[in-house]
Amino acid sequence: MCYYNGQKVTRAEFIRLKGLEKETRRYDFLNRGVISGFTDVEVAVVVPISDKTNFDIVQMEWGFIPNYLEDREAVVRMRTGYKGEDGKWVPGQPQLNAKSENLFISERSNRRSMFADATRNRRCLVLSTGFFEWQHIYRTKKNGEKLKKPDTYPYYISLPDNEYFYIAAIWNPWTDRVTGEMSNTVALVTAPANPLMKQVHNSRMRMPTILDDELAWRWIMEDLSDEEISQIAGTQHPHQKMTACSVTKDFLGRIDPTEPFAYPELPALNLSITEA
Repeated sequence: MCYYNGQKVTRAEFIRLKGLEKETRRYDFLNRGVISGFTDVEVAVVVPISDKTNFDIVQMEWGFIPNYLEDREAVVRMRTGYKGEDGKWVPGQPQLNAKSENLFISERSNRRSMFADATRNRRCLVLSTGFFEWQHIYRTKKNGEKLKKPDTYPYYISLPDNEYFYIAAIWNPWTDRVTGEMSNTVALVTAPANPLMKQVHNSRMRMPTILDDELAWRWIMEDLSDEEISQIAGTQHPHQKMTACSVTKDFLGRIDPTEPFAYPELPALNLSITEA
């Protein structure tokens, strides 16, 4: 999964990204070393304009809200969890991510997914300069048994040849039927992990769907079939074009959350991957 993302784009980079010279002061939100999907409200999102001849960059609430939720109270219950009628705790589902395999059919109910309409009609891109994932390492007892609770280590993953890149996403306009407040909400699309991310995100074996320029354009600008959408959504960015380094566990509070930090007890990643 992907719950922490970086969006730090200089103004010069933004002008190149946008492809035209315009006032960029209103885009001061493009200066975040790390954004947490659990505490931060908005992320920068690339959306096509109505005629799909160009795009704009806007802010959206990170955490997809389906239209069947009536008000913010229901949203909080969905995201943080609640006690069911049987007294058992129902875990929260913040909907920060949407699995590429379940964009049309829910893996839980095997029925139409809450993401289906947005996937067909409201595809977008989340800008990224790098993202963060946690590796789980199980220590062993003296008798050779593994401890039940793993030690976790954060990693920063980036693309050395790209100052910024695009993550496939979908968005949904949601209205609070009690207050009338309208919010545009977004979820990042994730794909099965490539060989590098299998080592880093070894608990879930997932990674964000990172798209090159051509696929990014197709994702937001072209009218695609469900099959084409699923194919692009499941894209595994080549591991050879990615790098990962461990960072300090309090990276969220650091001025530079991407600064490498070595853990003596942490096994090194296998960087001589031969798997295709």
